[in-house]
Amino acid sequence: MPLLGYLNRFRPPVDASVLVDATPWLTDPLFWPAFLLSVGGSYTAAVAFDLDPADVEVYAEEMHQHGIWPVISLNLVQGHRMHILFRNYEDDSGWDYLLQQTGSDDVITAASLEGGFHGPALAWPELVRTASQPDPKHSQAERLLLLLPAVGDAAIPRGANQRVAAAVTAVGAQRRQNEVAGELLAGSNRFWGDSDWTEQEGLPVCLGHHSPRHLEAPADRLALLAEAFGG
Repeated sequence: MPLLGYLNRFRPPVDASVLVDATPWLTDPLFWPAFLLSVGGSYTAAVAFDLDPADVEVYAEEMHQHGIWPVISLNLVQGHRMHILFRNYEDDSGWDYLLQQTGSDDVITAASLEGGFHGPALAWPELVRTASQPDPKHSQAERLLLLLPAVGDAAIPRGANQRVAAAVTAVGAQRRQNEVAGELLAGSNRFWGDSDWTEQEGLPVCLGHHSPRHLEAPADRLALLAEAFGG
């Protein structure tokens, strides 16, 4: 069962019954501003979606109840999957990006936001490639916004703000989209700061010490993560 091994890492282990498929939540008008606030770090999101900030905060709090662990899964290339999990563990809550390799139930922690500060998982060009992959369940805009909090890249290009603003518009924002986009792009600095990327034996590596793709990471892990993000 996917994520069972991950849940067993906790002490005491977490029962799989807490997992809730949050994919249907994406159609709730409050989901995106709450997600962009709590995970993405955008304090303008509620206003951008023309919603009462108090309602968005209440919804965000409900997403983080200890009794449920919402999870959203995205298909990646070669059959790999990314599970975005609300880790509602008491005294150690946060959000984990868990890569499930094709043919395996084990997961690799690609990024942890809050609790571990593990990341970034991917660079900007990889986000663009991964968001653009065909997906019967999620639009390109949804994929981009769901994965964006796991990005860390000191070399984000011009035009990135426009691309993110377009995604924010596509999921329902009505105004101040550029401001929200700027907040989201700056959000990863809360966790691991600016992150530079280079190559090692043809594979992308992150110069940040908290990334699973750092210079001393095993070559097979670097290759797997590069493959999963379309490299």
